[in-house]
Amino acid sequence: MQPAPPAQVSLKAFLPVAGTWGILALAVVPLLGMFLALQHSPTLFDTPPLALTDLWPLVGRTLGLALLVSASALILGTWLAFAQVRYDYFGNGLLSLLSTLPLAVPSYLLAAIIRENFAPRGSLGSLLGFENAFMGFEAALLVLTLSCTPYVQILVAAALRHTPAGPDEAARTLGATPWRRFVALTLPRLRPTWAFALVIVAFYVISDFGAVALLDCEVLTWALYQSRHAPPDAMRIGFGLVACTFPVLALIRLLHGQQQAQRQLSEPRKLTKEPMPKHLLAPTYLAHFFMVSLGLFLPLITICGWVFSGLQQQESFAQLGGIISNTLIYTVTGALLTLVAALLPAYTLARGKHRHSGLAENAVYATSAVPGILIAIGIFFLVLGLNRWWDNGSGVTWVELVESAGLFLLFGYVMRFLSEGYAALKPAILNIDLRQEESAQTLGASSARIFQKITLPAIKPGLKAAYLLLFIAIAKELPITLMLTPLGKQTLAYRIFDAQQEGVLPDAGLAALLLLLMALCVQLILLNWKKT
Repeated sequence: MQPAPPAQVSLKAFLPVAGTWGILALAVVPLLGMFLALQHSPTLFDTPPLALTDLWPLVGRTLGLALLVSASALILGTWLAFAQVRYDYFGNGLLSLLSTLPLAVPSYLLAAIIRENFAPRGSLGSLLGFENAFMGFEAALLVLTLSCTPYVQILVAAALRHTPAGPDEAARTLGATPWRRFVALTLPRLRPTWAFALVIVAFYVISDFGAVALLDCEVLTWALYQSRHAPPDAMRIGFGLVACTFPVLALIRLLHGQQQAQRQLSEPRKLTKEPMPKHLLAPTYLAHFFMVSLGLFLPLITICGWVFSGLQQQESFAQLGGIISNTLIYTVTGALLTLVAALLPAYTLARGKHRHSGLAENAVYATSAVPGILIAIGIFFLVLGLNRWWDNGSGVTWVELVESAGLFLLFGYVMRFLSEGYAALKPAILNIDLRQEESAQTLGASSARIFQKITLPAIKPGLKAAYLLLFIAIAKELPITLMLTPLGKQTLAYRIFDAQQEGVLPDAGLAALLLLLMALCVQLILLNWKKT
């Protein structure tokens, strides 16, 4: 095969990099809206300014909460994934599926349910003898661990399924213990996955808005909730949130290491499950019980109680047909757009060494540290600014048409969850068999055909895991949905919050129940894909 001309090679190398930086440049757009918010009428935001010295204790508590939740979720999620993929025990498939479903429960809803049930007069609080309200740092640690562990379980399980059987079987033949095989063979392959799981979990905690506000946990986003009507304070808190990203990014770099894409001689044979040792059964079932009972059954029982209470009192429920269709349209489209937007930087930065690849990757991660409320405020004020600038008195502007179509809402979803898609995709790309691609190039196959026949099938597990995470994250996203949903339309997350604010718990319960069923359907579809 004749080598490509230098100009063509440089163009092929330049376009993905340019596209990656173009996508990252879009992440700056909400910041423009925040600066417009600073120019807004001061009479609307007449509150005492937040001193920068008040931020540092909040930064410390935020980092402490993020690190504790990350450690808990990484340990618990890794073990659940390892047990799911490597061992055979009674109820493995069902329990593994149920352990991931707390992912579908919005953290603000789970926080409200935990607070209610662990209160001194609550069902669990009275049983455990609690004398004070279950709120603050410890309550936030419990709720966010339940919310974040499924992210780790899904990503680690996807990575473990790609692990070849040959090295492990050879080590077993040589008498290596299970722990020795894990440390020497499995752990190095999991380091990138752990790093990207840490991205999702740590930045999820740093940017969580609803749970910490409901549980009165004094962290940065709690302060942001207190200052939600004061954009100048929101900007100062935003700088504090950015400051939290630097130690997390350093930890991610340390955990990730320098792994590059793999070269394998052929499609690796997958490991077969072995019976779980008896001494591991008790902690495994205990981990499943913790996740399923507190993260799924307790919310489900509470939600069903709200719904049955409404039925007994013969209350009229809101019509949810349009709300369900809106949720599906915005969630399916938003997850797909975010996946496509994340695929280009993930592929470009995983496959080649570029001068500023580290900076570009940190820029992707930094998008997750910005809470949805700040992104929503930025886009909201940007829309207002564009509308005022474009309005010439002739009627409806193109800005209003774009807003009514939900495009600003979808843009907010892409900016909010770009790094989650990136974190799920890059480990899959690092495990691509480069020898197959190089052989195809030698035979004259085009780049498009190589991507279609070799690359795409290789990253399909990562694509599915990424789409699941994005679908559920977008379905339960609250601040962006509240502020950017077109007028007259609602989603299930919108309805849950609205019904709670109105005190209509049966409506909130029914919407939450439908959100859980939607997540279960997505899980079942992905399981069917895995089998076929």
